[in-house]
Amino acid sequence: MRKVKNWRGSTAAKIIAWIALSASALCFVFSAVGVIFMFDEGIYRNSKDETRKQWFENVSYEYGLSAVDDVRREQPAGSVESKYFKYGIIKADSLEGIDLNDEKSYAERNFSDKISLEDVYTNSVELSDEDQIVYTNGNFLTGGGVELMYSGEDSWVSVYADRICYDEAKGIFVYLAGNEYYPVQKVETDIGRYGSAAFTYDTEKKMYVFEHTDGTGDAASAERTVTDETLTDAADGDIVAESTEEPLTDVTDSGMDDIANGEYVTFDMFDGTRMDVNHWGNVLLDGVREISMDEIDRVDSSEKNKEDASVSYTTHEDYYLDSNYTLWVNMGNTSPKTTYQMVVILPQNVGTDWNSTDLYVQANTLLNFVYSMRYTALVTMFVSFIIGAAAFVFLMCAAGHRNGTDEIVTTVWDHLWLDVFAVGAVLAEVFVFYVAEIFLINVDVAYLPFILFVTAVATLCMGWLLLLFLLSFSVRVKLGKWWRHTLCYQLFRKIGQFARMIWENIGFLWKVILVMLVLAFFEGIGVLMFFNSDIALLLWLLEKLVLYPLVLWYCVQLNQLKNGTEKIAGGEPGYQISTKRMNGIFKEQGEQINHISDGMTHAIEERMKSERFKTELITNVSHDIKTPLTSIINYVDLLEKEDLHNETAQEYLEVLERQSSRLKKLIEDLIEASKASTGNLPVHLERLEAGIFMTQTVGEFEEKTKEAGLDLVIEKPETQVYIMADSRHFWRVIDNLMNNICKYAQSGTRVYINLEVKEAQVSITFRNTSKYPLNISSDELMERFVRGDASRNTEGSGLGLSIANSLMDLMGGTFRLYVDGDLFKVVLGFAETAEKETKEKIEEL
Repeated sequence: MRKVKNWRGSTAAKIIAWIALSASALCFVFSAVGVIFMFDEGIYRNSKDETRKQWFENVSYEYGLSAVDDVRREQPAGSVESKYFKYGIIKADSLEGIDLNDEKSYAERNFSDKISLEDVYTNSVELSDEDQIVYTNGNFLTGGGVELMYSGEDSWVSVYADRICYDEAKGIFVYLAGNEYYPVQKVETDIGRYGSAAFTYDTEKKMYVFEHTDGTGDAASAERTVTDETLTDAADGDIVAESTEEPLTDVTDSGMDDIANGEYVTFDMFDGTRMDVNHWGNVLLDGVREISMDEIDRVDSSEKNKEDASVSYTTHEDYYLDSNYTLWVNMGNTSPKTTYQMVVILPQNVGTDWNSTDLYVQANTLLNFVYSMRYTALVTMFVSFIIGAAAFVFLMCAAGHRNGTDEIVTTVWDHLWLDVFAVGAVLAEVFVFYVAEIFLINVDVAYLPFILFVTAVATLCMGWLLLLFLLSFSVRVKLGKWWRHTLCYQLFRKIGQFARMIWENIGFLWKVILVMLVLAFFEGIGVLMFFNSDIALLLWLLEKLVLYPLVLWYCVQLNQLKNGTEKIAGGEPGYQISTKRMNGIFKEQGEQINHISDGMTHAIEERMKSERFKTELITNVSHDIKTPLTSIINYVDLLEKEDLHNETAQEYLEVLERQSSRLKKLIEDLIEASKASTGNLPVHLERLEAGIFMTQTVGEFEEKTKEAGLDLVIEKPETQVYIMADSRHFWRVIDNLMNNICKYAQSGTRVYINLEVKEAQVSITFRNTSKYPLNISSDELMERFVRGDASRNTEGSGLGLSIANSLMDLMGGTFRLYVDGDLFKVVLGFAETAEKETKEKIEEL
């Protein structure tokens, strides 16, 4: 295991693995390309002679095209420089009935051998004068250097459009090219408050089809009628249909409201209305050219205008305007086609030479090479894959490890945002691939070493970029929570934090949002009524998109200040308002409130320190008094054992005993009160049955209550009630309360002790009527040294209730005291505890 760790952190091992991975990747890529090529060419499926025949036929077809081109152009033979190419060209639809050994059958041939149809390669090609045979810088490996390009049925010609015009006679927009008008096929424009309108030219009816409008104009509709007879006339000739009504002169009429989608119109129908082209601003022609109406020439193609009437409308229906504003017209293809038959004698005993420009030699050279390497390529591909996979796995496992430390070590790449790193790596890969493609796209096979070098460099660069990203990703995975170091995560996290802040302050923000929505509603109505413009509406929306988030952000900060002050005022003086995401005056105010909180906390700590000092003083003084007091009590005890015949001395001795015992009790109460208030008393919680303590109370205080003239009444449920408490401390609480009752309760009254269970809460209530006026609050009664009789005629230290309250806090219970006139009531509270919860409660407390 130690050796594995050493290897994993070794820099030398990583360099070796990196080199092995790079070399195996190159071997795998080249061998895989070769294997794919050989599978595609049937190298593993066909014999060498079958493949040679197939490749030579491909070469013969390419050379044959060159020979056909010479015959078609009536040029002398010689465009193909290959001593192995023996061919003949015959002009015929087929070779049926043609004597291949008759020289007169050929338009051209360069052999005299006797042949039969079975001995030669034949093919045919049908060409017109407009079809092209293109010669490229190719080779056999890249597909040869001859390519046939059919012109097809279409012949596109670019024409120069001198002007863009509006024909007032026909009511259409046209391009003027030479002596012909080419109607604009699509016209788009904005017509004031009526929105956008689009019109598409119909070459059959020679009118425009209204497509759509996104406005809702409310002006009166212009009355116009386009009759079926007019449309029929327009379809039969070049005269565009005109409206049968006189042009409207009332410019307040729209002329647009009655136009339905799919209706045929010409623009002269809208003369004199708000849709009159003279009122237009800019128009978009054929989705490409945007131009002002002021730049468009007016023409009149009617008979009365002799100058413009000399220009005719084009008969071509297929044309378009490109992004360079060039008009392309399809002139069609009417040239006749001629069929050429190619007869080629496939060569034998072709040599090999990598530097040869003869396609037969290139094909034979490549054929011998691939057949000698076909199984070597498979083995190389498999072995390189195994080695590369092993090196890759090692590098991924070793990423981030260094000798001498068990921690993951990061590099500069590991501190980049992962998604940004990924996008950058992809862009770099595309760039390398594009550059390599530019270098290799037209390189001849004769420069094979250069091709291999460029391919290797490109492959290594792309592979290293990918490996660098994967190694960085491996380090991030090992560090844990890799997704947190991505730009997308951080953006979504910020958005989530903002949304969470909005949600946490939603109660206050609802009012703000409601006010903003109401204001936005009325503002929107005002914009639509008084600023009927798309730009004004867009600017208004942008203003709201910027302003409202800012308002919400400031409201969130204000609400945080409000909540913080409420918490401090509610009894959390140490509460700190988070000002990390605040700014400006809100941050300053938050920091000031935090300073106030710090001051309050400091004052409370000083007060607590003072209280602790007082407690320690009382404890120390009590201990110092307790030592001599113990000596006094012991000597009093010794004197009582002496036979004293002086009655006066005997009375003095009794006073000493009584007062020393009282002083001892006071000191013990002081010490216990001090320990209870500071939490220094040990607490041993256990599961107790509260009803037993009620019964014990009756037995323990029966005599005292009778002497005080009190009637003790106990009420408890029949079922057993369990609580978690310290039995010694719990009994001390009951003892203190009962002693107080016996001292201060009105003689001849009842004392009630009730045990109740409500909603899993146990309450023990002590109630009695005081014989002294209780002109004091319940909080003051629980202070130390405060007694119910202001004259202090009874014995007591005034610590009983304070000790009981502290002991209840130590046991996790509650102590509540109520004073109502002469009624004195104390309620002890505990949580009801089931038997299975006992252990958990003890561990928790």
